[in-house]
Formats: sequence, structure tokens, C-alpha cells
Amino acid sequence: MKSKVSKLNRGVAVLTGATLSLCALTVAPDAAERGTLVLASAMQSECDQMAGSPYDEQRNGAFAPVDITKIDNGAIDACRVAFETSGNPRYAYQLGRALNNANQPDQAMSAYDAAVKGGYAAAKVNFGMLMGRLGDDQSEFRLYTEAATSGNRLAAYNLGVAYRDGLGTQPDVTKAIGWFERAAAAGDDTAAFNIGAIYDEGHLIAQDDQTAIAWYDLAAQRGNTDAMINLGLMYEAGEGVAADPTKAAELYRNAAQHGDVFGAYKFLQFQQAGVVPVPSQDATEGVSSLVLKQGDVENPAKASSEI
Repeated sequence: MKSKVSKLNRGVAVLTGATLSLCALTVAPDAAERGTLVLASAMQSECDQMAGSPYDEQRNGAFAPVDITKIDNGAIDACRVAFETSGNPRYAYQLGRALNNANQPDQAMSAYDAAVKGGYAAAKVNFGMLMGRLGDDQSEFRLYTEAATSGNRLAAYNLGVAYRDGLGTQPDVTKAIGWFERAAAAGDDTAAFNIGAIYDEGHLIAQDDQTAIAWYDLAAQRGNTDAMINLGLMYEAGEGVAADPTKAAELYRNAAQHGDVFGAYKFLQFQQAGVVPVPSQDATEGVSSLVLKQGDVENPAKASSEI
């Protein structure tokens, strides 16, 4: 839209290079070959366990996905050995993620490039992002398009942003909504939020509060705090729906429980206004445990679609 590795597996990760060569010199050929295969298999599993992406529909489903910021540096060696011994572009992609997290962008680019040349959809998304940062919007747009048409959810979302904002292509709100819808259908909450924002704001398409509410509601159900806030504001003001302060307070509370400070601020306001009861002094509540300091919250309009 964020697994620890056993000490045994970490130990296996260092059996590369000179150690592997030594095995080849001191063990009978058949045994050495078997040892190499066992090592390669271990590294492949290690790479999948340590660097599989939540945005990769082709990842090894035997392991939970890992947010890029949580990738252990040990994944670099595991994924490099996994790719070199198999040629599978998935391992090159995961190597790129590990290198990127270790602040080695040039090597990450090379790993992503190898995965892209292997036709790996998820790698096209990451490589496209990096190309965009280098100012090559055309390549970024092309890579997103290739990955999105292969069914990658994040690429579909990014392509929606590209069409909405005119990144590497002419702005086209109809195509933007279409790609956001494909990402949302695959479970992306931010894509659903963005569709709601487009209809809510009315800048790119005729304003349609009912459609906005439907998409905000879907995104909110999936845990999107921006959608909770915007939907809460609509219920509070009676915008496109009958005013319902209790429903608005519930949405603000849910946003606060997901860590949103503005949601906590709004829920506190509703408590003070008597819309919802103030908990007893010794009650333990997620919202009341949030400490709001002056300046934490301004009183913004609805969250923007600029995600």
C-alpha cells in the first residue's frame, strides 16, 4: 500500500565466495554439486523471505511480504546469490529492493534493470519510479503502462496518477479513473480514495457527492484515514448526505485509532460538544491516549487527492 531471519539462515548466507570455492576443492564432485544446489536453494528461500514485496503479485506466497524499509541488509547477499545461481528475475528485483533500502541506488538500478529485461512486472514499477526521479517521465510512463497491463496493482495506481496529473502523457481524467478503478478492484485503498477525491473536488470532472461518498466509504473500510476524515467532514456538514454528527464522530474516532492526529482533534471536539460521551477518567481509550499539542492541527479542508 511493513520477518526475521533465523540465526541458522543468517549463517547460511555467508557461505559464498571463497567458502564455496573451498568446498569445491575439498569435496567429491557429486557432493560438491549437491552442496552448491542446496546452498542456492537456501539463498533463494532466504531472498524470498527477506525481500518479497507486498506489491508483487508474482512473489513467493510461502512468505509474508516485507515493507522496503524493513528489509535486512543480509538480503543483499542472499538475493545476489539467488539471482546468480538461478537467473530468475524475481531475485534481481528483490535484490534491487534490498540495495535501494541500503542506500545503494546505482546498484539498485542495475538490479532492477536486470529484472526488467527479464520481463518482471513489479521491477518495472520500481525502475519507472527511479527513472521519473531522474526526470525521464516518458520512460516512467512506459514502464508503468507495461506493468499495469500485466496486472500489477501498484502500476495501475501509478498509471492513474500519471493520467490524472499529466506525467509523461497528456492528462486524461477518464483514463485516470479507469486505472484507479483497476487498482481499487485489486484491493488498493489509496486508489479508491483518489477516485472519491476526484468526484468530491469537482476540478477534473463534474462534482458528484454520491459517487465520492461511495468511494470514500470503500477506502475507509480498507483503513484509509484520509477517506475516513473526508467522509467524516461530509457527514458533519451534510454534504451529499443527511447530516449525521454521530456518524462523523465515529469516522473521526476510527481515523484517530489509526494514528491520525486531525481525527483525534475532531473527535475531541465532538466529545466537548456532547455529541459523544466523554470517557471516565480511568477509561483506557485509543483516542483519549493521543496527546494533542498546540500547533499539531490546523483545521484543514478535506484531504487532497495528491497522493
